[in-house]
Amino acid sequence: MKKFRFSTIHFVMIGIILFGLLALVQSLYPTSTITYLSIFIALFLLVLLFIFQQHSYEVSEVEQIEYLNAQADSGLMRLLAHMPVGVIKISEDNQVEWFNPYAELLFVKEDGEFDQRKLREMIDVGLDEDRTYVTIADKRYAVYVDFEQGIFYFFDASTEYYATSNLIGSRPAIGIISVDNYDELEDIYSDSQISQINSFLAQFVSDFANENGIYYRRGTMDRFYFFTDYAVLEGLIEDKFSVINRFREEAKQMELALTLSIGIAYGASNHQQIGQVALQNLNMAEVRGGDQVVVKENDESKQPLFFGGGSASAVKRTRTRTRAMMTAVSDKLKMVDKVFVVGHRNLDMDALGSAVGMQYFAQNIMNNAYTVYNPQEMSADIERAIQRLAHENCSNLLTVEEAKKQVTSQSLLIMVDHSKIGLTLSKEFYELFSQVVVVDHHRRDADFPENAVLTYIESGASSASELVTELIQFQNDKHHKINRLQSSLLMAGIMLDTKNFTARVTSRTFDVASYLRNRGSDSSEIQQIAATDFNEYRQINELILRGQKISDHIVLVCGDEQIAYDTIVPSKAADTILGMAGIEAVFVVTKNVNDYIAISARSRSKVNVQRIMEEMGGGGHFNLAAAQVHYESLDQVQIKLQQVIEEELKEA
Repeated sequence: MKKFRFSTIHFVMIGIILFGLLALVQSLYPTSTITYLSIFIALFLLVLLFIFQQHSYEVSEVEQIEYLNAQADSGLMRLLAHMPVGVIKISEDNQVEWFNPYAELLFVKEDGEFDQRKLREMIDVGLDEDRTYVTIADKRYAVYVDFEQGIFYFFDASTEYYATSNLIGSRPAIGIISVDNYDELEDIYSDSQISQINSFLAQFVSDFANENGIYYRRGTMDRFYFFTDYAVLEGLIEDKFSVINRFREEAKQMELALTLSIGIAYGASNHQQIGQVALQNLNMAEVRGGDQVVVKENDESKQPLFFGGGSASAVKRTRTRTRAMMTAVSDKLKMVDKVFVVGHRNLDMDALGSAVGMQYFAQNIMNNAYTVYNPQEMSADIERAIQRLAHENCSNLLTVEEAKKQVTSQSLLIMVDHSKIGLTLSKEFYELFSQVVVVDHHRRDADFPENAVLTYIESGASSASELVTELIQFQNDKHHKINRLQSSLLMAGIMLDTKNFTARVTSRTFDVASYLRNRGSDSSEIQQIAATDFNEYRQINELILRGQKISDHIVLVCGDEQIAYDTIVPSKAADTILGMAGIEAVFVVTKNVNDYIAISARSRSKVNVQRIMEEMGGGGHFNLAAAQVHYESLDQVQIKLQQVIEEELKEA
């Protein structure tokens, strides 16, 4: 029954009636108590009427709100029942409390039961993101999960998803294919044979382009340019660019020592920038040793992707390039006021020898050239070498702190035996320079100096000391000959990285060694400086005894959690194990004295330890690499390393 409420006219009529009654009582009993009592009763009745009216309005407002809420709930339920959005309410114990008809179409099985497993899979997809896409019955659905309320929403976003996918897939991709070591063919083969090789190259690239719907053009005899979109590139990425392995095998059948290096870039616009990034990627593939692909989006925040590199360095050095680099570096040195040469952190003999050699090279051109070292990070052999250099006063030595005080805006930094900012002797010292020259024999990776004005990276070289010695050879300064101690340190660096001329040596290596021997390199001096201490030798053997085979030809060594080792001990242990019969690769994991986990990796010719170390946050050479892992325990690093090794072996 509808509640009655007094209106304005009602109050007017009641007022008139009460006034009439009071007037009548006043006329009958002018001064009687009855008159006052009547007035009191009239006022009391008016108050009651006002209270009744107020209560009536309050109740009516609540009823109205309840009515509107009921209408809204009813409308919402009808909307959820008919709208193309799936809604599922889940209880705290992960049981389905309610779902709308749209969700029923997708999740209720033929027997009428709700498919909890399918729902669980879809919810798991949305655990880490506010929105994601999932596939149900060949359609893409946008997924939202409100975990606080326990409500799961999804709606058909196939049109949006595929439109976005098509837009992403249509982004342009530019690639450059370079044939490694093509220049050497003219010295080996006749004109008719070279013509046949050119036909083989053209046919191979043509088949590759036709298979993938790629437009290409041959720029020079050893270089091809192609244009496609990201949809095609994505397929090549999923295939892990098997084309480079196929080319290597076909070239091997023709007895050709040729491989492919490919640089590819893609982006949303600006084809000129994309082409420049593709060229940079090709250069990176070549300095990393060739026989691989580098792919990177035209975005500074993106990291490059690496494929291939499954064989030892394929790109061979030429003396023409070395001579050109000598001239370029010399010209650059004439334009600066001071030169500071640094190796990597925890100097080894190759880093120190190449630093001393580059300091000598610079000193022949200018007066202010210095070799910089960190006295807080020196192994026993490096400490002996520094003392010998200081005693003979044949190299301008500065500690890092001393060098910081002498840097000017016109100074030049030369990084030897490393190209990663994270590995340099001192990052604070590096940041003082606007110009950097890099001389290295390790494969280049992403953490490369952006301010590098000259880059001399030859992954085919045995050591940085070999590269520096070749620069000195071409400099051919007749006034200041390199002395005996400097020659000995360069030789010690070569001997360290070649394991006494048993690994990664070429004819160029022996030519350099012969040059250093003629300049006074002393075997006795090298032996005294590089001699192993007794305690160091004992630690090396203790690590070797902890080695375990994780496959027929791979050894993994994990040091004692309670013992901290310097950098030299694990590397020497790895070298020793690799020299044993039947061992193709070895990994030594230890706790470093600087409170991080260090990994030393070595291999012969079948396992690319550089790629494995890059996955662990490090890098290096095809068969000599390392990594430093912070904020993880020894066991965690060992488990992760084993997983990475297993994945690499599966791909290989």
